[in-house]
Amino acid sequence: MKEIEPWGVNVPFLLLGLAYWCAGGVSLFEGLAFHPLFMMIGTYSIYFGMFQRLFFPARNYLPLHLASLVLLAVPVYPLQAFASVSLVGVEVWGVKDIRSYGTRFPVNWLVLSSPVASVVAWLLYPLDVWVLVVPLLLYLLGVNVGVFSATLGLKPKFGWRQFPVLDMVVLTGVLPSLFPALVVAYTVWLFLGTRRFKFNLTALLSLLTPVVASISSLSLGEEIHAFALGMMAPFFFSCITYSTSRYNYGRTVPVPVLLLSSYLLRSFDLWFSSLLFILSTLYFIYMTKDNFTLTTVRSGMASKYVRPPH
Repeated sequence: MKEIEPWGVNVPFLLLGLAYWCAGGVSLFEGLAFHPLFMMIGTYSIYFGMFQRLFFPARNYLPLHLASLVLLAVPVYPLQAFASVSLVGVEVWGVKDIRSYGTRFPVNWLVLSSPVASVVAWLLYPLDVWVLVVPLLLYLLGVNVGVFSATLGLKPKFGWRQFPVLDMVVLTGVLPSLFPALVVAYTVWLFLGTRRFKFNLTALLSLLTPVVASISSLSLGEEIHAFALGMMAPFFFSCITYSTSRYNYGRTVPVPVLLLSSYLLRSFDLWFSSLLFILSTLYFIYMTKDNFTLTTVRSGMASKYVRPPH
């Protein structure tokens, strides 16, 4: 068996994502039409980076890692679809390697189906920006099964048990009005079979924020922002902090609160809502700052975990 040598594939993708979020924010207040595209490219950059970091971070996948990074970074249709094809290539190559090692692992169909869904979604993007939500939902709902299982003691559900959620995600892609039902159903589904619940305030707030935001969207509207501020950002920030800077996870309690407030206030005061999103993002960056280093790029680990040579 060849030794797996990881690298910090998530770092350049996170930096690209944050840069595009900044560009998306500027375009919003300048009245430019690029806001949805820039925000989605930023979000997909974070998704691509964390997908590869958590599941396929080996250096031998570097050519496809870089191909997806470069293609995703150019805001020209349909290069993001080609970037997604590179991500599928990483997944296929990685799964093939894992099987060759004789390793068995629980299959997370929600996560593993997201790259193929990303190809389809980016090809269909000119029809409706909402289609880009589907792959993100698949990844976020799937990867956080592990996070909530670890932090709240919920029974992990993999394999065929994920199919009802997967089906609802696809339906939500066709009917955005089903988003609140999906979020509530997913939350109930997570708790099924749990015998001993562990209290973790950060995790609990991260889980309840999408419930409140999605239900509020029934009256406030803007399902896309209920998703972005109420689920996407809290779930990403929670998962990234837990997986890369776990020592700070308990200190990120303000993040889901700020993000939920950002969505609830968006219809009333766009400037203040944006400020809350910026504050939550800056606080998240501060909590995970040990991952934005050359040490992390070289080793794939937060610099706090890597002892300097003596």
